[in-house]
Amino acid sequence: MAMNAKTHALGRKTRWDVIGHDTMDAIEGATGAVNRAQQDYVTEFAWGEIFNRPGLPKKTRILLNLVMLTVLGEREVLRHHIRGALRLGCTRTAIREALLQASTFAGFNKVSLATNAAHEVFAEADAAQTQSKPKARTKTKTKTKARPRRKTG
Repeated sequence: MAMNAKTHALGRKTRWDVIGHDTMDAIEGATGAVNRAQQDYVTEFAWGEIFNRPGLPKKTRILLNLVMLTVLGEREVLRHHIRGALRLGCTRTAIREALLQASTFAGFNKVSLATNAAHEVFAEADAAQTQSKPKARTKTKTKTKARPRRKTG
C-alpha cells in the first residue's frame, strides 16, 4: 500500500510512460502478495519521488540508470531502461557513450553484455519502426497493346 497516494500515482504514470505500458502491465500482472509492497515502494519512491525531482533532466536520470544497471550486471532490467531512454528521446550515441563510461567501474565484460543488450534493443526498435511505416505503392506499368498503324496512302 502506498504511503503517499499522489506520489504513487505520479510514479505509476512515470514508470509506465518510461518503461512502457506492455512491460509494466506484465510486471504488474505477475505481482503477488509477496512482492506487492516492494513494487509499490519502487513505483512511489524511485519513480514518483526520485525520478521526478528537479535538478536533473529525465534524460540524464535514465542515462545514470543505464550506467548503474550495467555496473550491477542487471541485463534484463537494463533492456527496459534502454527502451525507456529511447522513449525519453536519448540518442543512440548518448546511450552508447553512457554504457562505455560504465566500463571504467563495471569492467569490460559487463559493458560488453550491456552494449549487446543495447544492440538488440536498437534492432527491435528498428524492426518495429519498419513494420509501422506504410509501404509505398509502386507504380507498375501495364502493357498496352500497340495500336495498329493506319496505312497511309
